[in-house]
Amino acid sequence: MARSQKAYRRLPGRKAGFLSYSRLWLGTDHLLLARTTGFSEEYKRFYFRDIQAVITRRTQLHEILNIIFAFTAIVFGVWSVVSDSGLRVFLYLMAATFVVALLVNWLRGPTCVCHLRTAVQTEELSPLKRFRVTRKVIERLKPSIEKAQGPLAPELLRPKPTVVFAAAPSETAAPPAGKATPSTGISP
Repeated sequence: MARSQKAYRRLPGRKAGFLSYSRLWLGTDHLLLARTTGFSEEYKRFYFRDIQAVITRRTQLHEILNIIFAFTAIVFGVWSVVSDSGLRVFLYLMAATFVVALLVNWLRGPTCVCHLRTAVQTEELSPLKRFRVTRKVIERLKPSIEKAQGPLAPELLRPKPTVVFAAAPSETAAPPAGKATPSTGISP
C-alpha cells in the first residue's frame, strides 16, 4: 500500500497541563498545532507559504523557578538540621527533591514564548517553552519555509538605520521660566 501524502512527523516540544496537551507536527506543506483539552481536540494548520515570521521572546520563568526551588531546598535543609530525628529523614528527602528540581530546570535552559505570524493571525506556539527546543524546531522548519517561499533576501535581515527628526519649537510650548510672554509682556 502506498504511503499517505499527509504523513506527519512529530516535532520536539510539548505542553502538558491539567487535562490538556498540545504538540507540533510537521506535514508535507504545513505545520500542525494539535491541542487536546479534556475530550475535545483542536487543530490549526499553518501553511509554509503563509508563514511571515516566527517570533521568540525570552521570559524570566527559568530564573523565577530557580529561585523558588533553591529557596525551598534551603528551607527544608535548614529545617532538617534543627528538627528532631523522626522528621529529619523526610526533610532531607524534601530538600533533595527540590535540589533535583533545581538541577533539572537549570539544565533545561532559558524559557521563552514563541509566536507564529501569518497575514491573518499571530498564534502562540505553546509547546515551545525552552530556547533549546525552539531553536531545533525553527531549524527544522526553515528549509520547508524556504522551499515554499524562496530564500530570504540578506538585505531584509540588516537593521534599518534610525531616522532622527529635528523637532521645530512648538508655538504652544510653555515659555522658559523668567521670560516674558508675548501676549502680556509681563514676566512671571
